[in-house]
Amino acid sequence: MKLSLVQLTVGPNLDLNLKKLQDLLNESIKFNPDLILLPECCLFLSNKNKHFFSINDSCIAYFKNFAKLNNIYLLVGSLPIMDNGRPYNQSLLIDSQGTIVSKYNKIHMFDVMLKNGESYRESDNYTSGNDLIISDIQGFKVGHTICYDLRFPKLYRALAKMGSQIIVVPSAFTQTTGKAHWHTLVRARAIENGVFILAPNQWGTNEENRSTYGHSMVVNPWGDIIAEAGNQEMVLNCQIDLNEVELYQQSIPVLSHDRNFEY
Repeated sequence: MKLSLVQLTVGPNLDLNLKKLQDLLNESIKFNPDLILLPECCLFLSNKNKHFFSINDSCIAYFKNFAKLNNIYLLVGSLPIMDNGRPYNQSLLIDSQGTIVSKYNKIHMFDVMLKNGESYRESDNYTSGNDLIISDIQGFKVGHTICYDLRFPKLYRALAKMGSQIIVVPSAFTQTTGKAHWHTLVRARAIENGVFILAPNQWGTNEENRSTYGHSMVVNPWGDIIAEAGNQEMVLNCQIDLNEVELYQQSIPVLSHDRNFEY
């Protein structure tokens, strides 16, 4: 499977974000990927303002038309979406016919107070999701997560046991937490479940001085980093062999050996 991961800096200026994203999407098509992945909050990220999209928004129509025109799958990493009257941090998977085939609402809200004084309260803006979502791409099962979900291994174990061969982690990991934990967490989730982890991340400091870590990555079931983005807005291209999942899980059968513990 050929992949293109889009890494960019997103702020509160919707028009600017869309223009940058369109340019990067057009660049990614040159690689002829099967799947393009966008990061979390790929069109709007602000600490001060709120903006919610509807599922019928023109921006989402653009994504659907782009996927159909180019015969690709497109993961819209996440958008702030009002769905059935509730605000979600929602990821969309669009198939090569331009149809939204799955929606995943971020489960774990990023409510943290860091020792350097940084604080985030995602639950002030979003409703937490409850459902585990698995999609199908070219006959392969893809589990959905978003950013802060990465710190909760039970979610990834459940998705792997449900048959996911790939788990996606579109993110806007902060510079502070990303520098300390990003590589370790992404590789750990791949190794402990024997799956590919595809992790497109935002990079850079936006107009409101919100800094994200970048280093978008693709990691194989052995924990090898197949591809990693640099410190810039860019498209990260690579190709993966999904047969590696079965080979790894047969050689180190962590899923069948797994036990649940009550405490």
